Amino acid sequence: MSAADDTGMFANQELIAAAETLPVEDLHGALPDEHPAHAAIDDLHAAVREPKPDARAIERHVGSLRRVPELEATLANWWDAPATQRFISYIGQIGL
Repeated sequence: MSAADDTGMFANQELIAAAETLPVEDLHGALPDEHPAHAAIDDLHAAVREPKPDARAIERHVGSLRRVPELEATLANWWDAPATQRFISYIGQIGL
């Protein structure tokens, strides 16, 4: 078992929460079926759910997807959320 952080969440709970809050359906739903960014959304989702997520890889996926106008607002809301930023900071600090 991992030590709780200042929110009382354990590390594995925070990872699960961040993965579950990625608005995958909203992102896919914002694009036409044939849009090439669907694959990038799936890549981001897979990166977040990795057993050992890489903060830099996740950040690259987010940066790429934020260039798609239909996705920018939804993705920014998820990315800028405190829970997501804690998740990214946590995996970046410990090299999970």
